[in-house]
Amino acid sequence: MIQSLHDILSAGWGGMLLRGAAMTVFISICGICLGMAIGIAGAAAKTGANRAARALVALYTLIVRSIPELLIIYLLFFGAVQPAADLADWLEWDDLMSTVFPMLVGILAIALISGSYSVEVFRGAFKAIDPGQLEAARAIGLDRRQCLRRITLPQLFWYALPGANNVWQAALKDTALVSLVGLVELMRAAVLGAAATRAPLALYLMAGILYFLIGACSQGLFVWAERHFGRGMRGAGR
Repeated sequence: MIQSLHDILSAGWGGMLLRGAAMTVFISICGICLGMAIGIAGAAAKTGANRAARALVALYTLIVRSIPELLIIYLLFFGAVQPAADLADWLEWDDLMSTVFPMLVGILAIALISGSYSVEVFRGAFKAIDPGQLEAARAIGLDRRQCLRRITLPQLFWYALPGANNVWQAALKDTALVSLVGLVELMRAAVLGAAATRAPLALYLMAGILYFLIGACSQGLFVWAERHFGRGMRGAGR
């Protein structure tokens, strides 16, 4: 095992894994940010009075949750591969199909998947805010925008943090599926390295350690954020 690790590192696969890990984190962050935006918009629609909007959001969450994540990636990839290839030929941009297109597919897939779960996370956060606080704010003259900025959003994100942490961890692992459409993220780098060095155990072990470190660091950040932004809010509205 020690000799295998030495051969892997001397051949440059350690750097390849680190670059793959950076791509994994990038896709996860971009996808989860877009997914959170979808979740907030969907939660607002689901708690609103518009029946058509509620039905549309319910249909979206039902469809995405019912379809396997890998199938969603394949549908996005094969549904857009020909237009993307035509665009690459027109622009004479070779990297579009080899790197940019799979990356965009991965980000959009993570956004759609995480967004379907974020809808319920933020819907619960909306419900957790005491409506009496908004009534009191309006009574002292705050308008809707001020209520949103000073009361709703700070509490919304704090109440949503535990659920958002779970969605993030799931999104982080879902990025491994994007390797099947050609993007060199952490899992793809490990697969390529295992094939080249014929040391799959060592490569996959290194990839697992990197996944663990990313997950553990992000878990620590969520715990810190919950404590930091929850100062003075614990018990509020409860």
